[in-house]
Amino acid sequence: MHRSKMLFLTALVVLGWAAGDRARSDEQEATANILAHALEAARNVCHEACERDQAAEADPELVQARMYLRETARPGGTMMRQGPMLAIERLNPEFAKRLAAAIREVRVAGLAEAGVFSAYRPPVFGVGGFTDKFYSLHAYGLAVDMFGIGIAGSPEARIWHETAARHGVVCPYGYGHRVEWNHCQPTQLQAVTPANPLRETITGAGPVDIEQMFEVGNRLLANIETAIASVVENRPVPAIYTMSRSRLSMSTRFARRSARLRTAKRHSFTIRQVMANRAGHKVRRGIRAARHAPSRTRIKVVVLSKRMK
Repeated sequence: MHRSKMLFLTALVVLGWAAGDRARSDEQEATANILAHALEAARNVCHEACERDQAAEADPELVQARMYLRETARPGGTMMRQGPMLAIERLNPEFAKRLAAAIREVRVAGLAEAGVFSAYRPPVFGVGGFTDKFYSLHAYGLAVDMFGIGIAGSPEARIWHETAARHGVVCPYGYGHRVEWNHCQPTQLQAVTPANPLRETITGAGPVDIEQMFEVGNRLLANIETAIASVVENRPVPAIYTMSRSRLSMSTRFARRSARLRTAKRHSFTIRQVMANRAGHKVRRGIRAARHAPSRTRIKVVVLSKRMK
């Protein structure tokens, strides 16, 4: 009986060790699978960056242009969502060089705040005036929105348009357009239709192959003569563009505010103050607020005008 118990206990120990070995083996296999998936994901993330790094090593001018665009940028919401540097690195390389050269020149000319506000953005962000975001050149690294070039129709905006054109950068809607005066690109193309080969180079989340996207985009680049000829005050908006002409973009509001701060114009404003004849009683919101004043109280409206220097 004692021997049977010993054999039974020995069998339990052996089975326990075997089960433990299988558990450890399963755990190790699961860990190995997790590591393999993580490594594959890291490779996918690194692939695009590695390709950019290799291209950059062969083109120091491109590296300098990208760094300059990043240093002078005023990143908006879409740039911050993906990282300002990534938004710039996904711009077409030739476009990035042209854009950096134009910004350098216009800053020397007096537009010290000129820079990129919105650069590359994938269709999945849902930003822009096109109903179908795949129409936007931003999704292919072929468009930017500028900051610090004055308001629509201003002398500063015209200076930027003319300077950009000399470097092969087209601002197709004209410096007088109320919404898109600050939209610039290296091509005359205004929308990427479904038949365009560029469509095959991206998904909603971004480029399928960034080098292929750049290669196809290079076929659409305008020459400097064409860019200079495109400097016009107004240009018709394509029918496919759906944003209201009266709607101002975020960059427009920033530009107007900046222009107001820099301008020494004198503005007039009116202050309306409604006072009751009771001591210490004031009604804050103009004539309509007089309803809240005590009954049988005479209301006096005082209108003050002031000139700002």
